[in-house]
Amino acid sequence: MFIRPHKPTPEPHTRHSLRDLGYQIDPDDGQVRSINTNEPFMFTEDPASKKANIELYNTLIHPASRAVQDIMTDTLHMEPIAVPDAGQPHCFIYATPGALSGDKLVVLVVGNGTFGSVWAWNVLLKQGIHHGSVIDYVQDCEQRGLGVLVLNPNMNIVAPDGVAESYNSYVGRGTEIKGSETADEHVGYVWSHILRDSPVRSIAYVAYNTSGSAVIDLLKYDYARFVEKTACVAFIDSTHSLFDLGSGSIAWLELGAQHWETSVNGNPTSVDRVGCPVVAVDNTTETREMTPSLCRNGVVEYVTECVERGPVPGAIEFGDGQNNAANLVQLLDDLSESDSEGADGIPDRLSNVTMNQTFEVKEDGYIGWD
Repeated sequence: MFIRPHKPTPEPHTRHSLRDLGYQIDPDDGQVRSINTNEPFMFTEDPASKKANIELYNTLIHPASRAVQDIMTDTLHMEPIAVPDAGQPHCFIYATPGALSGDKLVVLVVGNGTFGSVWAWNVLLKQGIHHGSVIDYVQDCEQRGLGVLVLNPNMNIVAPDGVAESYNSYVGRGTEIKGSETADEHVGYVWSHILRDSPVRSIAYVAYNTSGSAVIDLLKYDYARFVEKTACVAFIDSTHSLFDLGSGSIAWLELGAQHWETSVNGNPTSVDRVGCPVVAVDNTTETREMTPSLCRNGVVEYVTECVERGPVPGAIEFGDGQNNAANLVQLLDDLSESDSEGADGIPDRLSNVTMNQTFEVKEDGYIGWD
């Protein structure tokens, strides 16, 4: 007689707040501290306690991330916006008051795995919210009169209790979030359904780690409309590349983007790969994920300058169907008069564009987002 194997039913997912676990975010220094001892969370490598410490770390990362989101809504008064909408499985993105109805906007996009409010879980727990979360970026931009939108690219499914979760860390059944099935699709969905037709006229992206590739897709597949609204992209330790980009996109990156890259010796390593000016970030800490915090001042100054200027002048002409990058030289010269020139008369900062190379020009619009 055949006996059907028993499939265990997943246990209900119990959600604890940070306070439930005996910790809180200190309102003065932003550290994750024990409520009982006021000591900050410490990760020890002691073999006798390492396993227990790893378990505590894994237990705290989600509640700590949600606590950051609470600060964003309760203290910074950011508005949670349901994506795609509240009537179906959704995640939230967060906007400062009036951000989507103003002229200037900074869009913050975290990298792989974490909640939209957190650059890196390990930095959040060990160093606190001022280094591990987007909080200081939001405050700095607001102080400069800029609206801020924080995306949530890693929330791809909704658990049975209705809470958005990530494929990277959630164990159990879930329902996919339409338009946010992957991080790249989330970035694309927000662009095509919220930002592209919004009143905002000047947008700056801050893209960390894997999110750099998602922003490059906007440039690649919706070039004309993207450069019409976008003033710049600030990449931080980005994983993007120039593969399959047209000449217009490469030319735009030279003028409309910068890449802040972790360096321990002052020498950036990805100049040929990222296609835009590179700023070496002297990170002498043991944690590479500290880079978003270390370069914050430079990034915020850069995006402020760019959104005040507006979209790159003449950028639409970069993608006008002229396949040969040499045809862009005059336009780029006009926009880069302060650049030094090489022997061939081409500005030195454009040395990453091969002027005699022919690139395929991409068609405008990526139907997958619409």
